[in-house]
Amino acid sequence: MTDKEFFSIKEVASMLDLKPYILRYWEKEFAILKPKRNRVGRRYYSKKDIDMVRLIRNILYEQGYTIAGAKKKLVTMVDGPEQLSLPLRNKSKILKEIKNELKKISDMIKVD
Repeated sequence: MTDKEFFSIKEVASMLDLKPYILRYWEKEFAILKPKRNRVGRRYYSKKDIDMVRLIRNILYEQGYTIAGAKKKLVTMVDGPEQLSLPLRNKSKILKEIKNELKKISDMIKVD
């Protein structure tokens, strides 16, 4: 890669031998893939975004996973803040559990 900080969708597509429409589709399917946009709305991919596209490409094309399978695999592979950008399943259930735990803690504090 060059010393550039950001790359256009065309440059990334060419670099990874993909079509731009595939990158746009993956952006919709994989919440973790969020290239920056300028004021006009054009996508600009950082080196981190390109690494993520390369990983998705490998999982789908080299390892033969489906989109659904690749999503599951990425969840197990990705650590740190990136994982927070993945959509949460069972949000209401998780929020209820958190609320119950906070209530228990609050009750314990009031007793003392």
